[in-house]
Amino acid sequence: MKSPVKSRRGQGAPREVWSLFSGAMGLDLGLELAGLPATLAVEIDRTCCNTIRANRPNLAVIEGSVADITGEHLRAARGGFDGEVFLMAGGPPCQSFSPGGNRAALSDARGNLIYEYMRLIAEVRPRYFVFENVANIVTAALRHRPISERPGKKWNLSAYKASNFSREDDALPMEVDEMAGSAIQQILEDYLSIGYQINFSVLDAADFGSAQHRLRFVMVGALDGNALPAIPEPTHGACHMNPFRTVRDAIADLELSPGPHSVYTPEVARFFRAVPEGKNWRSMDPDMQREAMGASYEAGGGKTGFFRRLAWDVPSPTITGAVNRKASALCHPSQTRPLSVRECSRIQGFPDDWVITGSMAAQYRQIGNAVPVALGEAVGQAILTTDNEPKAIPARPCPDSQLKAAQNRLKASARNKVSKKNVSLSLFSEA
Repeated sequence: MKSPVKSRRGQGAPREVWSLFSGAMGLDLGLELAGLPATLAVEIDRTCCNTIRANRPNLAVIEGSVADITGEHLRAARGGFDGEVFLMAGGPPCQSFSPGGNRAALSDARGNLIYEYMRLIAEVRPRYFVFENVANIVTAALRHRPISERPGKKWNLSAYKASNFSREDDALPMEVDEMAGSAIQQILEDYLSIGYQINFSVLDAADFGSAQHRLRFVMVGALDGNALPAIPEPTHGACHMNPFRTVRDAIADLELSPGPHSVYTPEVARFFRAVPEGKNWRSMDPDMQREAMGASYEAGGGKTGFFRRLAWDVPSPTITGAVNRKASALCHPSQTRPLSVRECSRIQGFPDDWVITGSMAAQYRQIGNAVPVALGEAVGQAILTTDNEPKAIPARPCPDSQLKAAQNRLKASARNKVSKKNVSLSLFSEA
């Protein structure tokens, strides 16, 4: 194992903070607010690169795939920098683990970018790293078996630990690497193997001052020999000093001048007009429900995102990259239209002067894929607290207990969906 590179940072010189999978830089803006501005960005999407350059014209940007880049390439992009990198931060594409994805997990090329990121961390040897992803990564299987081929044909993999559904049909029993949580267990083992301590949890952005409930998996690593940052503690909510930030707090002043936004067709608008503030399709009369939902009416699941109108005085559900879809709708609380680009940007925590480039669809996508700025700031503050006062933070937590806690956090949000599905919006719709 390579020894840590000694820091060449002089007194008062900026820390090297390298951003990978930068997107529209939501995570990076949060780290910057904490005192850790990015000095290098790597992003494959050209529109996102244009956004980065429009806002940070002096930032070194590599436009390309992380899979094609080495540690030497990164150092060369920083003018041959050969000192210690303080932090590498990024979130490899998450579609493989998202409920909206194909659930291929690590067999998907996008899942393998998790290991390309690990490779670069091992090559660069930063003092700290941040790995963020969708919360569902904690329950993903290492190997996916289609529902139709599973014994019992159940979505819930956890159920197989308690019952043997193979008795019900001719399907082969589920194997260990097909079970819930097998993917993250492998990821944790491999990240530990490159010489880093790790701390991780599932966090809700609303707990840190974001105006939306958005669950994210956050892992922080510290190179062996350095103190391990703690996972940040919530600062907002009923049990904390600050109340949750609400939709009203974030966008009320934009109601009459929202800026560019998508529009509903007349038929879709008719359905939305039947939905009160803070409700969804279940508030329609039964005949309209069937008409609006179509084939989805008979499908399983809570369907809490369908024809959803936001409430003013609670945090928003997760901002998605397509606010005008009926299955992940984000209708304005008092107007029958989707949230505007600027409203989505506000709820994510981007400053008003942050330029999002590209078509309207590209702008929505970049904003929806971003990490809430407030969450990034909380993570950055936790890292700096540890680096400034390393003895204050205990090291080497138990990965097994942390994983159980993360999975329980995710289950709690699912229970919240079920308990509220006939009452109000789901607050934890995962992007």
